[in-house]
Amino acid sequence: MKHSLKSLFHRTEGQVTVMLALASVPLLLAAGSAIDYMRYVDTKTSVQAALDGAALAAALPPDMTDAKRIKLAKDYFRKNVSVQDDKGGDIDIDVVVAETTVTARVNSRMATSFMAIGGIHTMVIDEMAEVMRPFDGKAEVALVLDYSGSMNQKGKYQSMASAATGMIDELDAALKDDALKIGVVPFSAMVYTSMNKNYVNQASATETWTGCTQDRKYPYNTTVDTPTADSATKWGYIDGNGENGGQYSCPNYSNKNLMIKPLTSDVASIKTAIGKMRPLGNTNIPLGAEFGWNLLDPQEPYTEGAPYSDKKTRKFLVLLTDGVQTSHQFGEDKGRSVVHGNENLVNVCSNMRDAGVTVFTIAYDITDPKVTNLLKTCAPGRYFEPDANGNEIKLVFNQITSQIKNRVARMSR
Repeated sequence: MKHSLKSLFHRTEGQVTVMLALASVPLLLAAGSAIDYMRYVDTKTSVQAALDGAALAAALPPDMTDAKRIKLAKDYFRKNVSVQDDKGGDIDIDVVVAETTVTARVNSRMATSFMAIGGIHTMVIDEMAEVMRPFDGKAEVALVLDYSGSMNQKGKYQSMASAATGMIDELDAALKDDALKIGVVPFSAMVYTSMNKNYVNQASATETWTGCTQDRKYPYNTTVDTPTADSATKWGYIDGNGENGGQYSCPNYSNKNLMIKPLTSDVASIKTAIGKMRPLGNTNIPLGAEFGWNLLDPQEPYTEGAPYSDKKTRKFLVLLTDGVQTSHQFGEDKGRSVVHGNENLVNVCSNMRDAGVTVFTIAYDITDPKVTNLLKTCAPGRYFEPDANGNEIKLVFNQITSQIKNRVARMSR
């Protein structure tokens, strides 16, 4: 009996040993997998840190060829991390040098040890770092603001003025000294300007031009071509007595402080001018856009804009309106109509974008799909549609400010 029990004990002990051995396999696999995963996390962290440093090292030098930036990034990465891929070679990085950014990326695989027992032989390492390149840039911003009579409603012109001055303050704080120029084109049925009178068609020898003008003949009303002796190239004439019983007379434009303000780095004077502007009359959106582009263009009648060849200067136009086009403009058929005005807006926007101007449009408290679609076409991807709520227009100007800063203000004072 004693012998039988002893034999049974030995048989049971052997079975337990086998069972423990079998049970230990998944336990060991789990523990090994945990080790693999910890090594994977550590590797990803090291790779990401090295990528961040590599992209930053390549982005910072002010004057360097793209090829040298790529080499600098790769050298930095190799010196700061040593990781092999699943083939046994050193992990390399891809570097893309763009106009405004340097991007460094690793897309590779790391071999596992313990996980391979369970069929997982590799783990993906896909990390990226992107750094904005320092850009000692300048910005020229033309604010083309609707001051037609409807802007008197719902406190719209006050909210617009507040949001615009907020934009000016933020851009001025972000850019280096004298790196920002702002100009303003307040428009309604006409624009009020102090440009050279030789660029304006005089109605007669006895009348004196006093500053108000309408559009030029087509196609000059969609360009920034400097007027010549040809009357078709000159802007239209409105005398000192105005039109429609004097409603749009230049004295009224003067009283409403609606004079165009050319580009200037004296941002305080622009803010003061915007604070004094008051609404008047009907709406001529393409005329405002045309004069806004003229502010940015280096040719006469305004010469404050930098040449388009100046790669350090970015040009922006912000066009805001709260209504439909009501003024007639010349078209290709030499007639004048509101339809031609809408067509001209599309053309002038397209032409200035082709010249290198970044255009933003704001449909302020507008629900008419014809107008909203027109403004979307004018500024693809940079169109905004706030209602009359003061907070909404402020948010829109903040978003535009951020986009301008992202293109220009990648430096600090």
